[in-house]
Amino acid sequence: MKASDGYDKLRGGYYTPATISKFIAEWAIRDKSSVVLEPSCGDGSFISAALNRFKELGADSINDSITGVEFDSDEAKKASAYGVGVIVGDFFTFFKEQISGKVKYDVVIGNPPFIRYQNFDETMRKIAFESMNRYGFHPNKMTNIWIPFLLLSCKSLNENGRIGMVIPAELFQVDYAAEARCFMSEFFDALTIVTFKQLVFSNIQQEVVLLLGEVTSSRKGIRIVELNSLEDIESEWLSCLNRAENKELDHDTEKWVKYYLSGDELNLLRKLGKDERITSTEQLFTVNVGVVSGENDFFVVNKDVSEAYGIEKSTLSIVSRSSHVSGILFDGKDMDGLITAGKRVFLFSPKESENGIRSDDRKYIEYGESRGFHKNFKCRVRDKWYIVPLSWKPEAFVIRQANHYPRMIMNYTDAAVTDTLHKVRFNEGIDGREVSAAFINSYTLALSETIGRSYGGGVLTFEPGEIRKLRIPLFCADELDIDKIDDWQRSGSIWSILEYTDSILLKKGLGLSDMEVEALRGIWIKMRNRRLDRRKSAKRVLKGGSDQGQR
Repeated sequence: MKASDGYDKLRGGYYTPATISKFIAEWAIRDKSSVVLEPSCGDGSFISAALNRFKELGADSINDSITGVEFDSDEAKKASAYGVGVIVGDFFTFFKEQISGKVKYDVVIGNPPFIRYQNFDETMRKIAFESMNRYGFHPNKMTNIWIPFLLLSCKSLNENGRIGMVIPAELFQVDYAAEARCFMSEFFDALTIVTFKQLVFSNIQQEVVLLLGEVTSSRKGIRIVELNSLEDIESEWLSCLNRAENKELDHDTEKWVKYYLSGDELNLLRKLGKDERITSTEQLFTVNVGVVSGENDFFVVNKDVSEAYGIEKSTLSIVSRSSHVSGILFDGKDMDGLITAGKRVFLFSPKESENGIRSDDRKYIEYGESRGFHKNFKCRVRDKWYIVPLSWKPEAFVIRQANHYPRMIMNYTDAAVTDTLHKVRFNEGIDGREVSAAFINSYTLALSETIGRSYGGGVLTFEPGEIRKLRIPLFCADELDIDKIDDWQRSGSIWSILEYTDSILLKKGLGLSDMEVEALRGIWIKMRNRRLDRRKSAKRVLKGGSDQGQR
């Protein structure tokens, strides 16, 4: 949930639509004697909803049943107007002094703040992290404040407790939430996660989910309820929860995007995940980030700029954008085409001789300094800001940010690659052409959607560690015609590629049935379309669309 500028950004304050507060309160509070905690109550949206819920249940004296905690004194004053006890202070100190080992709640509800590590008040962060450490968690510099809010709130529940929170959809996929996923899969008997195809908060390109957890339940597992918008909640209310299939929870740190799939689809992926005939990418190649220049606008230039500054002799060829590689083969002809088209495919890489830097190179460096490029972080930490570190040249590239699907591209040039793509070096004895040709198949593409990460923009992003988790079926890969696949890729004929590779790799190589192959392709299409639809929703919000407001 991207915060507004200024004070709200530092305090991570977001205001929940009344529909969501009411929905969560009605689901979580089942008994008029329940004791409720709101650890980040803001101006009292959830407190108001909880009070109304208690009245519905026929409670007589309810003010002592609700405790709110709010760091901002002005907001706390607003919440106090509802007549309940509101603690002015930070939740982590309150947890340490009043909850840990002392008190347990029946219900915890709320919308925790979203503050990144660098903006997380140091004193508050220290207390939060100490409490997390005490319970065996391992926060780090990637940890956002909503993580300790969520985990310590869970630790505030009694054995029959329920939690209902508005949480960033990052829960599903980011590495820093992996420990939280594993903990919750073991702590709760039942989890329900309500997601929205449209963005819930106006002008915020952050997807959120409603996390509903039951410590004890006869229903074991997880269900994902996918709604279009808040209007679906208003029309269906709690009955919308019954539309989702319940699935077995894996007690691991893996991403939860897989739970968007049906039970049969999950079982198929689990079965293939154990198939030893399918090869892990770690057995096939080394993958790492490309060249990090610190300022591509200066270091990566086209032919005209290199000639104008006289730095042609001090440049190396480089692929700087994924759009520069249209097929799965990249050769000298492709590079020549990019040069002719005026693309930026030259990396400024000056060499120092006994006579020092060439005069033309020095002038270009001085131009960069006049623009302040030498002050960029990656530049200023170098001994010589204008010398970009280089390592091994790639034998292939892997798309880092994929629109429709990832792919691998064989590199038949001396070109390096920027960090907009990843570089690949094949292990000894591995035929890179076979790997690149086999990369695009329905199983690997389906798996990629559960391993990569995407945010409001809908692009599927892979860091090297995520590429290493992919698996590629290589039985019969020697029968693939990589030139044919390259032609299809350049013309945008993905369906021709999949029909071809699936028939050889999945049906012939692995012996999968037509139905299983269709299911794998359906998984890929379903997951791909879901993230692409979110991108359309984000664009509507940016254009002033009709998505709902904030807390």
